[in-house]
Amino acid sequence: MPPDQQRARRPAAPPPGPAVPRAEVAGGHGGIATRAGGRIVEKPTNAVERAFYAALRAGRHPGLLGVLPRSYTAAEVRALDGRDGAGDDTTHVYLAHLTHGMTRPRVLDIKVGSATASRRELLTSMSRARARIKKTRLTLADRITGSATRGYRVVGSTGLWRGSRLAVGRASEEIVRGLSLEPGVYETLAAQLERIRTAAAGTGLAFLAASVLIAVDEDHRAADPARTVRTTLVDFAHTFGPDTQSPGQVAKYRDRFDAGLARLIEDVRAAGEARRRAERKRGS
Repeated sequence: MPPDQQRARRPAAPPPGPAVPRAEVAGGHGGIATRAGGRIVEKPTNAVERAFYAALRAGRHPGLLGVLPRSYTAAEVRALDGRDGAGDDTTHVYLAHLTHGMTRPRVLDIKVGSATASRRELLTSMSRARARIKKTRLTLADRITGSATRGYRVVGSTGLWRGSRLAVGRASEEIVRGLSLEPGVYETLAAQLERIRTAAAGTGLAFLAASVLIAVDEDHRAADPARTVRTTLVDFAHTFGPDTQSPGQVAKYRDRFDAGLARLIEDVRAAGEARRRAERKRGS
């Protein structure tokens, strides 16, 4: 069948909802800006995440190449757009913008893991009292949103859901099912998530409170939306390894991350199979 007819027969994507502020799309991180004509995201973050990306640029964890956004130094970004940003390498990271080049991007930011806080990890950067309060607050959010049992929760989206962050988290499975009407989008996404899972498992690191950022271009002119799917692992402000935490702590949070990613992959595949069945039913 000619491509024009294929596009005509494809069901229209769900109408986009109200725009979600960029801070929410980025998982609640404020102060994010775009640089270099929208190709790069400038994100303020802590020393842990800055050191993580610096180590990657220095050649550590090569297995993560291709499943993380490319990072740049402040000098490299300045050379591209000729201006100073809000900070430098001591305050920010500079990352390839996942949706650059897309015309109608649909984005999901999904926090992975049944627990998004570790008291021992928090104690490396704050007092016992503050660590206890933050751990309690995040543990409560894990329970209310269902990520404590599900293993993941949606923390940001564009055009898919409206409501508080807790309401969005509780609706995570429904939001995942509503990402696209195209079964191929889910099949491609599942394969990309599997690559992330394999790469993360080979690092020896615990990706505490890390997220997968997913984008698909819903431009009606795209002959095959599945080919526009992009997925990357992001948010490493609380990532740790055996150099800073005990082997037991690392193993515990590595397992929780892996189990959450496995559940997400399972749900994505189920959504794709449901779309494929509906497609066959329409064609019968």
